[in-house]
Amino acid sequence: MAIKKGGKHVKTTWKPKLKKGQSSGSNPSTRKFRDAAKNNVFTFNSGEAGLTATALAKHNEELNDRDDHSAFDCETQSVGAKSCSTILTSWTDCSNQSFNKVHRLWKSNSAMHKEILAVLAAVTEVIKEKGGKETETEYLAALMTALDTVEGEESLTAVLYLISLVIKRAPPSVLKARFSEFAKCFMDILAKYASSASTSLIRSAIVCLATVLRMQDQGAWSDSSTTQLYRAVLSFTVHSKPKVRKAAQQAVNAILKGSTFMTHDGAPAHHPAAAITAKYCVEQIEGGGGSDEAVTSLHTIGLLKDILPIFPSRSIKSVCETILKVMTLSNMLIKATCMKALYALFLSRPKPDSLTQDLNAQLIAALYDYQPGENDVQPMLAWLAVMREAHANLHALNAGLLTAHMQKFCKTCMACFLTEKAEVAQAACDSLKAIIVDCLKPSKDAVISDFGISQTAGGSSLVHKLFHSVEVGLGYQYHAFWGHVLQILTLLFEILGRECHVIMNKCLLSMACLRDSLGFKFNKELDYAVGAAVRSMGPRLVLEAVPLQITGNEETFDFPRSWLLPVMRANVQDTELGFFVTYFLPLAARLRNRANELRRDGKHVLAKTYDILQNQIWALLPGFCIRPTDLCQSFPGLAKILGQVISERVDIRSEVLAALRLLISKNLDNAKNRAEIAVYAKNYLPIFFNVLTTEPEGHAGKHASCLAVLETVKVYLQITPAELVESLFDKAFDRIGDAAQTAYKRYALMDLLMCMAPYIDLHRINLLYDSVSALVKDGDRTVQKKSFRIVEELCSCRSDACHLFVVDNLTSLQSLLTDTLSSGAPSCKAPRLRCLSHIVQRLPSAQPDFLQAIIPEVIVCTRETADRTRAASFKLLADIGNCIMKDTQKTEQEQMTEFLMMLCAGLAGTPYMVGATIVALTTVLFQFRDKVQREVLETLLENMCLLLSSKSREVVASVLGFIKVVISVTKDTTLAQYLEQLITSISNMTEDTRRHFRFKVKIIFTKLIKKFGADLIMGMTPEVYHKMLANIRKTLERAKKKRMAEEADDSDEEEGTKEVVKKVETIEDLLRDTDSELEEEDDGRPSSNRAPMPKKRRKAQATAAYLQEGGEDDILDFLDPGVAKKVLATKPKADKPAVDHGFKIASDGRLVITQDKEEEEKALVGGKKSFMVDVDKIMETMDISGKKGKKRTRASVDDDDGDDGDVFPAKYKAGGSGIHRQIAEAKQDSMKSDYGGDYRAKKAGGDMKRRGKPDPFAYVPLTAKSLNKRSVKQR
Repeated sequence: MAIKKGGKHVKTTWKPKLKKGQSSGSNPSTRKFRDAAKNNVFTFNSGEAGLTATALAKHNEELNDRDDHSAFDCETQSVGAKSCSTILTSWTDCSNQSFNKVHRLWKSNSAMHKEILAVLAAVTEVIKEKGGKETETEYLAALMTALDTVEGEESLTAVLYLISLVIKRAPPSVLKARFSEFAKCFMDILAKYASSASTSLIRSAIVCLATVLRMQDQGAWSDSSTTQLYRAVLSFTVHSKPKVRKAAQQAVNAILKGSTFMTHDGAPAHHPAAAITAKYCVEQIEGGGGSDEAVTSLHTIGLLKDILPIFPSRSIKSVCETILKVMTLSNMLIKATCMKALYALFLSRPKPDSLTQDLNAQLIAALYDYQPGENDVQPMLAWLAVMREAHANLHALNAGLLTAHMQKFCKTCMACFLTEKAEVAQAACDSLKAIIVDCLKPSKDAVISDFGISQTAGGSSLVHKLFHSVEVGLGYQYHAFWGHVLQILTLLFEILGRECHVIMNKCLLSMACLRDSLGFKFNKELDYAVGAAVRSMGPRLVLEAVPLQITGNEETFDFPRSWLLPVMRANVQDTELGFFVTYFLPLAARLRNRANELRRDGKHVLAKTYDILQNQIWALLPGFCIRPTDLCQSFPGLAKILGQVISERVDIRSEVLAALRLLISKNLDNAKNRAEIAVYAKNYLPIFFNVLTTEPEGHAGKHASCLAVLETVKVYLQITPAELVESLFDKAFDRIGDAAQTAYKRYALMDLLMCMAPYIDLHRINLLYDSVSALVKDGDRTVQKKSFRIVEELCSCRSDACHLFVVDNLTSLQSLLTDTLSSGAPSCKAPRLRCLSHIVQRLPSAQPDFLQAIIPEVIVCTRETADRTRAASFKLLADIGNCIMKDTQKTEQEQMTEFLMMLCAGLAGTPYMVGATIVALTTVLFQFRDKVQREVLETLLENMCLLLSSKSREVVASVLGFIKVVISVTKDTTLAQYLEQLITSISNMTEDTRRHFRFKVKIIFTKLIKKFGADLIMGMTPEVYHKMLANIRKTLERAKKKRMAEEADDSDEEEGTKEVVKKVETIEDLLRDTDSELEEEDDGRPSSNRAPMPKKRRKAQATAAYLQEGGEDDILDFLDPGVAKKVLATKPKADKPAVDHGFKIASDGRLVITQDKEEEEKALVGGKKSFMVDVDKIMETMDISGKKGKKRTRASVDDDDGDDGDVFPAKYKAGGSGIHRQIAEAKQDSMKSDYGGDYRAKKAGGDMKRRGKPDPFAYVPLTAKSLNKRSVKQR
């Protein structure tokens, strides 16, 4: 049956309906597990809180005593603290910190854990009976005594585990004094139970023995008994059980790195047991070999990953030789593990006395013999990672020795760009870039010095070889990975472009030709590379190598190199300003003249093209003005031209003004350049003033141009002499009082006065203030606004004169701003509020009268439409709150309460005022949430809950905003006290406001559900909101699932791209799945649809190796040093057979078409018959015998497959549709399909019953031939 649920039909299986009262008849009668869960989990502690000062002290002690060797601890599952307190306290009363793990980690179904608790309880009881203090020494002594008397393997395991916990915290002096006794005891246990099935017992014994060995002095290691104990631990590093093997390997690692004498000052360079460990590893690897069952070798090499860097130099050499010897075998898993060990060696950056520079160089040279094939992805990625770290470590040891190896590695990486695998190409690119950045860049000075010497002597340096090796990548055979080649060239340009530009000209020209070629897909990478060349070499050298090919006298208008202009605009800096004067300025003039000529000739499109080109050239000027290298020499010749352009050329004025601003701002710290630019202030500032005060015709482009000029004036005034500023101020101030001035000039003069205000003396500031005080009441709104802007500039300026002015005229400024409240225009509110904000910040203490006078205006402005006005009001509220906090006689909470009460006075006004007051309260609550008392918050919430029942929408909107902020900034514990009150007030909203603000209410409920859960909120709300709450819960759950899925996808993508795009962090990422690229074409199905591979087969494929063979004449030579490239970890793809097109192909690619002798004889027969035969053959070949556009029928296809005999086939055969249908065959088919003919009457119509036969009711086979054409098409 189908049930419609949620708009969808859900199929259910029908089951017989049970009788009433019998639906739970199959439930079990016992409640064993429910009662147990209820007793254990839902037991709440009714006493004091468990978090005490003693507990915190114990926790801190445990954190301080925790070391790096916590891996010795056994792994168990953790449970909550309540469960531990109810279950474990009945077992033991041990209070020693060493056994906290036994209490914290609990396995309720583990008999071993119960045994451990029983032993601990017994030992604790014995210690307490004897008056002990439960120290680590007491526990260790008691447990060691119990170790001699205990019976049974289970009890022995429990005692050993407890000893492994306490022995790590025991005093070293105890372990040194009882070393022989402890070591003999643990050694006897290991010898007795070495083949035991109890993994925990062996692990605990290994941990105990390793801890004792770690605490011994350096002199103890000269004794043969100590080394014998250490060899016993070493023997377990290749144990068959993973947990035992892991514990032993971690024990060896801890002994070699964490012994007490190795962590103190004056420690030896290497542990005395390091050589013993190296010798043991070599023996194990050589004994295990590299066969398919070489498990011992794998375990040993896995141990070497962690301890190889701390071996002495001789040991590292012998181990590396053994590793390289094993890598020659065909076991790919052995090779991958060896790569991991070598990667860990180089990545750890071992000390020079461990890995010498000569040994490092020898390893690099030897690794080239083990280079995999470029198409073998995973091994090649691992090899590149190892070589990258090897070169980086060699650079740290001896940068000069790296020179001989860098070129070869560069050639190897470039050869990887010829592969078909994008992962290999990306890894090669990243490796080469890392070598250039990490090795070449730090040694830049030495490399450049060597380059200069080789240039003089005519030799070849590292730069020559390296750059030419990369430059080869611009050839067509590398076209698939040109993007990677360009990235490498970009780095070389950035690092070596300025000093080694001589060898880069040819490369730049080749890149430009590629950029101009058809179908080039790496324009972005190439532009970035050329931009790097422009930044390092400068535009002069780049244009010498790649001519711009724009002269102004072109006969064709293709401009193939015009792409260089935007590239240079984005990258020109720190270059010669004189080059712009000598090269680009004349070119821009010629382009402008050519544009004017074409415009006069009526060629407006071409004229527009030249206008665009000359605008692009002028757009280069700001880049040339960023820290120019020849400013003092070049700027005098350019200054006059720039002044004329600013006055006359409106179209390029913005670029010139931007160039001047950059020229000044980038040279403020350079005294010489700054003085040179300041000389021309007397020329430029009058030009700026004239441009500002000249009213343009039609006001076209007025706003943008004026703002740019005004901003340039502000920047230029920073370096202008004070005498010139005062002179210009006096002239502008005199002209502003002229009644004959137009409004436009008056506005411009006020802007100029505002710009010069920070740079004038106190006398002129007073004159300006007196004038502005009268203008703030002017009838022109723009004049009012600019007057307030001048006052704002005076109040905010940090100059000494402005500071003295504000201090002396603070009362006057307060009066001016309060008196103009009623007469101020709406556009003046923002600057007025900013002025008040600056004045409030300058107040020495809170002035209640002044603050109460401005608070109503601030409250009203919080509901203004203009964004700047609202922002200014919010900032002023924060400044008022900080000003009130200056009163030291009251606490901050009392001062904040007073401020909030001042704001609450607005709740008694009109609905608009009430809404604005609530917005102001919301802002203050958000800004000072840490200083609001709980009683004040409770009062505010009560008032807001009352206001929620208001009929005014603006009031309710403000209250909902207040509630939303309260939910966001209040702690959950505090908010929970008012939760029911908030929900009740929201539920009591009027029908109009509830419907109008349903989305805001939904947002509030969403926040509450996130904090307290849907069940709690739904239980407090009326039923009318349940549908909304259910929707919110589903939406949150859906969003959570989607977010988790996206995070999972992102993590998968990051893991997938780490190997391709980013620098690989660990070698495990490279060698995780060496068989991941097996053929998917083996069974014709993708890997996702195939059945999982059996474990044995996976293991076999993980260790399998494949030989890449050539043709029949290409014999694989196993004595060739490069044979490692032919041994692949992935199965090579078989060459597909060539497709036979029916024609022979000559060696030069021509088609060879021949005819048989019989065909040649028939072709000689002339006449109409042979001609018609040829026509018929052509017709049949082209398949045009049927209707036009129809496909060939089966009959015609069958006819074409017939044998070619001596007799020619008929000229025409019926087939197809329409007049070409086969009439006779159709009749024959209709006769064959005349079912029911036996029942047909001979004389009358219809059918008749026949004796002994079924009734005639159309027993017709349902075949396609029985249908007519229309039915066939429909079918």
